[in-house]
Amino acid sequence: MSLEFKPTIKNINIVNDDLTKITLEVKNDSLDGKYDTLKKLSGKTVMVAIIPETYSYVQEFDTSTKKPITEWIVNADGTAEIRKTEQTQLDIDDQGNIDVKRIDKKVDKDLIDEYILAASTLILPDDISINPRDVISRLNAGEGLSDIADDYEMSDSKLLNELEKSRKHFAPFADYWDKHKEDIVFQEATEDVDENADDSQLEDESDDVEKKLSIYPQTGKDVSKDEIKGKNETTDSDAENTEKSTDEPETETNDGEEEPY
Repeated sequence: MSLEFKPTIKNINIVNDDLTKITLEVKNDSLDGKYDTLKKLSGKTVMVAIIPETYSYVQEFDTSTKKPITEWIVNADGTAEIRKTEQTQLDIDDQGNIDVKRIDKKVDKDLIDEYILAASTLILPDDISINPRDVISRLNAGEGLSDIADDYEMSDSKLLNELEKSRKHFAPFADYWDKHKEDIVFQEATEDVDENADDSQLEDESDDVEKKLSIYPQTGKDVSKDEIKGKNETTDSDAENTEKSTDEPETETNDGEEEPY
């Protein structure tokens, strides 16, 4: 028995080392039709996974040119890339900081999931060991978290942590895609891969398919839209993963308003 709803954490009261009281408040319809199940769980010990409804990322702007230094781009054909602009003028303030403004942006979880499910290819960092499209699609279809975790040979909590890392990584791409949907057309994959094929069957596939299954540690893993479930992800190498700038100037928050530049 499982139950999913969307509460707000209203209060956290640490009574002592052995007791912490957490108050959850629900002001939406996420519990509609679920009260009977909730009553059955009353008084029982349950496992709770707290997943944020929004994810944040920071975009840097060169104040001398009023242009972004780093952009997460989804091209018109659906391919994605991280684009960095070299700073031509490095103004330095009294504290020795480069003249860069950092804008904190927030992206809804549902939008990120929508992008992951729709994208033609997904460039995965090397530290992500799951196929997020596979996990999200199976969760949406009602499959149990434990069953999916078993397929990936990891615990439930480990699977959720990997999914959280994936959502955080794709948040900037989803944000860009949401603002340019009318201009972006995701291309369908040209190769069909049998999702039920075992390892020996995969070894007998053509050279083209073998290339799609390869992993490139320098650029990350590129998962095609017809990826194999579980550990057998289809990969490509058509895009590069660029490291994030390490400058630490002042950060401002942007919750969806127009860009300051």
